[in-house]
Amino acid sequence: MKTNLIALLKLADLEIRRFRGILLGLMALVALIQLGGLSMVTRTRLSQIESQIERSGMTLAEFKLQNSGLSLLELLGELDGVTGVATACCIVVVAAYTLIIWYRDWFGRASFAYRLLMLPHPRFLLYLSKLVAILTFVFSLFAWQIVIVAGQMLLYHVQIPHQLRIERTFIDTIRSTDLVIFIPVRLTEFLLVYGLGLVIVLLLFTTALLERSYRLKGLLGGLALSAAAFVLLVWLWAGAEDRGSFLYPTELLALFIGVLLVSAAAALWLGWRLLRGKVSV
Repeated sequence: MKTNLIALLKLADLEIRRFRGILLGLMALVALIQLGGLSMVTRTRLSQIESQIERSGMTLAEFKLQNSGLSLLELLGELDGVTGVATACCIVVVAAYTLIIWYRDWFGRASFAYRLLMLPHPRFLLYLSKLVAILTFVFSLFAWQIVIVAGQMLLYHVQIPHQLRIERTFIDTIRSTDLVIFIPVRLTEFLLVYGLGLVIVLLLFTTALLERSYRLKGLLGGLALSAAAFVLLVWLWAGAEDRGSFLYPTELLALFIGVLLVSAAAALWLGWRLLRGKVSV
């Protein structure tokens, strides 16, 4: 047990080292887009306010009384498109790397996959190490996004005069933006959102292993399995938001969790079986 744990940690460390450059680059890009965009929007709005004050002869305090000040949420609202681009970049990179993390071993130099499969450890450790690496990737971005939101609040306080500020707490700021989808403020929301993400990763892993085991037939089967599970989960999620559904929200939630657990268990079991006896180099 101890030997397997050490082997898992070493393999996970290897995978993390392989993508750390991508992760750091993505983190820098996201920070530049979101913080730089907020700074530009803030300067533009302040210039507009200064021009309006000069024309009307008002003070900042009088302007705030008439216009309710300038909130961070209002500024972030103007960045919805930019924030969407940053979020899309993260999703695309993570999804792509979920497949690349397997195929780089097969198509890399010196048959690296062969050497990994010949290690004197259970093959399923390869699966778990790659899963740990992807989860590290995701939660690093999750933590970084929290840091960026804190940075945006700091930037807001630095650039906006106190007479124009509308104060909000950190949690309220997250809850009132689209980021609440990726930074859930409730434990149940966190578990559901990232549980869904975990299942998607497991299904992509299974698709890659099916393709390596059965080539085209495996690829088609994996895609069909993943699509069916994804459509069912999305349907249950949408049904929970639809008040006209024939099932109660609690029943839909229970079904959603049940499908998540079954999908995760099936993907893990299938991955274990394929790595044990079907995957070829």
